Amino acid sequence: MSHGNKITGGDNVRGSRPPNQLATADSAAEIHLNTQLVKTAADTHTTAEWRMVLYENRTLASAITAAVTGMLVGYPFDSLKTRMQTHHYPSLLACARRSIAEEGIHGLYRGLLPPLLTASAAKSLSFSVFEQMKHWLRQHDPRAGSESLSSLPNFQRTTVGSVTLTAALSGSVAGAVIAAICCPLELIKVQMQLANLMDRRTSGIIAAPKTTGQTTALGGNALTSEPVARNRRVVPPRWATSNLSVFREIVRRRGIFGMYYGLNLHIARDASGTAIYFAAYETVKETLRRATGSETTGVLTHLLAGGTCGVVSWLLIFPVDLVKSTMQSQVLRPTNAQAFASAWHCLRDIYARLGMSGLYRGVSVSLIRAFPIHGLNFVVYEWARATICRLARRPE
Repeated sequence: MSHGNKITGGDNVRGSRPPNQLATADSAAEIHLNTQLVKTAADTHTTAEWRMVLYENRTLASAITAAVTGMLVGYPFDSLKTRMQTHHYPSLLACARRSIAEEGIHGLYRGLLPPLLTASAAKSLSFSVFEQMKHWLRQHDPRAGSESLSSLPNFQRTTVGSVTLTAALSGSVAGAVIAAICCPLELIKVQMQLANLMDRRTSGIIAAPKTTGQTTALGGNALTSEPVARNRRVVPPRWATSNLSVFREIVRRRGIFGMYYGLNLHIARDASGTAIYFAAYETVKETLRRATGSETTGVLTHLLAGGTCGVVSWLLIFPVDLVKSTMQSQVLRPTNAQAFASAWHCLRDIYARLGMSGLYRGVSVSLIRAFPIHGLNFVVYEWARATICRLARRPE
């Protein structure tokens, strides 16, 4: 009898759990389930917060994405443009061949780091100032609420003309702000892009022109036409081994304010150029939207509007950019050895010797890259902005 009770007690231990153990197991399972639910809710909440933060900064995020993409694709063309502006080459192809032969492909990316790091910040700031100025103009428009908005200049964007006017004024403010901030970086970029050419110039490898056709904007010097030795690479001068070394050299020779050499030209170029840039983009975009009768615009519209604004802005401001690059390229030369005493002197000299075509030296590079690069810029910008709004489930 006692033996049977032992067997029964043993079977009870092996076959089932006491009620208190079952309750403990159920509680643990419930706690685990609740923990998972809380974690899922927290993750969902975090994702929603992240999307809202991204949405609130959609202009910044979209501009950064577009800026980095455009810089990586377009920088070699910008480097060739600067070289053609300040030195004589028979053609764009000749400039590209000689530059690559002497410095390699990576030579066309010299000085990329500062604009790559700052382009995102500058572009995002530019777009932010632009958007804020548009909002400010609408809010402070003295004609807001007027019944005759269609016949008067206004900032309510009710007509194509009002869209153009608003974009131009907002763009000019954005351009001036960016120029004041980025002038030192632009100055370093120009020195890095031209370092090898300027070093060869002082070494006598760049000869005095034999004909008027060889005269250049940079003090009347032309590259010799001697063939480039195979496998020869030009070593940059010691002061141009890095962006930091260029900064130190400029400060050493001209002081810290030397970093703002050519600021007036930089502001003139960016204020007018950005005004034309945004005005052209918004005008073409709004015109195409109205022509199609659509409430939204697509990739093709953004590509056409972006490419058009790039070409138009460069055509109109290129002479200013030419003078700016030429003047900034001589920042490291002693004052008594500089080819031009002022921007006006530079402009008159180029026009007197080369005519109007001289003011557009190197424009072919800018125009070749302008349409695809700026078209791509706005396609990426508008796509990123729309994607962020879609993720946040909010209107643009």
